[in-house]
Amino acid sequence: MRETVKSFDRRTFMKGGIVAAAAAATGSLLASCSPQATEGVASAEDNADNMQPSASRVAVGYANPDGIGIPVAPDSTEDVDVVVMGSGMGGFTAAMFVKEQDPDAIVVMLEKQNALGGNTNFAEGGAGYLNMSPEEARAAVQAEMIQRNFVVDPSLFYALRTQQGDCADWLFGKHGVKIEDYGSGQPLYEGGTGASAIATLTPQAQELGVDIRTEARAFALVLEDDYTVSGIQYKAADDSVVQLNAKAVVIASGGMNTNPELLSLYSNVDLGKVMPLGTGQDGDGHLMVEQTAHGRTGLQTIDGFFAGIGTADDPCGFNSDLNTAAGFQFSSMFVNQYGNRFYDESFGFNTGSQLFFTCIPQVVLSQSQAFSVFDESYVSKWEEGQWQNGHNGFDSATKSGTPLEIRSEIERVKDKDWFYQADTIEELGRAIAADVESFDVNAFVETVEAYNNAAEGSADEYGKPQEFIWPLKTAPFYAAKAGVNAYNTNGGIHINTHAQVVDPNGKAIAGLYASGIATAGWDSQVYGGGTNQPVALWCSCAAARHIVESRLGKTVADDWMGDIPMSTILGEGYTNANPLG
Repeated sequence: MRETVKSFDRRTFMKGGIVAAAAAATGSLLASCSPQATEGVASAEDNADNMQPSASRVAVGYANPDGIGIPVAPDSTEDVDVVVMGSGMGGFTAAMFVKEQDPDAIVVMLEKQNALGGNTNFAEGGAGYLNMSPEEARAAVQAEMIQRNFVVDPSLFYALRTQQGDCADWLFGKHGVKIEDYGSGQPLYEGGTGASAIATLTPQAQELGVDIRTEARAFALVLEDDYTVSGIQYKAADDSVVQLNAKAVVIASGGMNTNPELLSLYSNVDLGKVMPLGTGQDGDGHLMVEQTAHGRTGLQTIDGFFAGIGTADDPCGFNSDLNTAAGFQFSSMFVNQYGNRFYDESFGFNTGSQLFFTCIPQVVLSQSQAFSVFDESYVSKWEEGQWQNGHNGFDSATKSGTPLEIRSEIERVKDKDWFYQADTIEELGRAIAADVESFDVNAFVETVEAYNNAAEGSADEYGKPQEFIWPLKTAPFYAAKAGVNAYNTNGGIHINTHAQVVDPNGKAIAGLYASGIATAGWDSQVYGGGTNQPVALWCSCAAARHIVESRLGKTVADDWMGDIPMSTILGEGYTNANPLG
């Protein structure tokens, strides 16, 4: 039976021995003991079932059913050099970079899913493909700060902008990851998603000798003390616990988007309206970092991508054409809990903002309830290919005019609690009011009448351009509850410009690094763009360089980025556009 240590001694962890379990309420880490010293030790199963909030400083108040951040007595132990947690862009970059610069290093990449790539498989890509000069970077950082409401770390952005081209050269030039211009304002991964990048990198990582282990869920760090990480523990496919003693650990595990119970402790967003996208973003890396002097990870804000229809428990589905049509369009019409419109649904077009797709969900979240309203004429137009925004950035450029599949989707969701259909606008309002006490049917009818008048040339209350105001006059009429398609969270693990995890005063945790959206300092409540793939790529390049030189005692080659610059791939006249991914 697996065991967790209950002693409060602070002796140093011994490689191959039992590692620390839950921390005391005072914040002291539990100590290791020799494999024979089992007195006072409880089973892992008992710990998971009976742990009280005061038993661990990891996510106090969280039930933690998987025991994340709580080390146990391992079934086996291995000595390696570097462990990377996660197999998305951050994971592959860190593992491959280290192995290139130190071929003799034993590098292990852990992926808890049975397939590689994580949420990079769904990412569009996009990056700042060229290094910025110091002057350009300073101006860009000021713009980033304003755009993101100053909830950012300018030092991280400056490092990113001045080094991003080298990182892009490494990925797209040296390793041949393909990009294409789909007319979306920024070249994207070939095919429009990062699945192509993962397919390109996987055989190269294997050839380099990276030890890739799938169905391997990392769950706890091995510590010598609060400021020194010396390994990681993971649960293998056969349910055994393996401890990897290592000189460096890189956390590249994504956000906590798919763990609403945990996210409720870190976010002030109404999670009942949040429909998470992606896979495996359970916050494991965040909780593991809380074992160290880093302490509690930061506020998790929601990266929303358009509005979505449905509820958190029963979403319509991000890939549904009905979800795209009813939630993503400039021509959508939304009302709130009172039956009133509350903003110009074409905000991005009307203001020239590149952030329309992330602003819209936050506006929707500002209301207690929101509903997308449409009618038979909308359905006909959508099925004829009349729409403005696809569900991925490249869709809007490459699939414009493609018919959407709507009627079969309406048939699929017609009996859902969040979907409404009626023969008149008044009857539709009454159906919604039966579920939402504050909904004013008369106000709703007047709102639709005013909208129809605007479609015919009257001034729109919110200034929406007439070209996007489609009249609501053709029965049947429909409404669907609206929420947020959330593709990740922001906030979390604090790092320095070497991607080292740091404590609240900025002191580095030796041997511990973090990459990608698991890290803090990049975004505010509204996603600003460029903080997914570009950040994962930069963080892992920075971490790998520091690991090779400071943890492995080797030298990073001056030409680590390769000899095929992005100017060759994109053309000499290319200038950095807005990062998308």
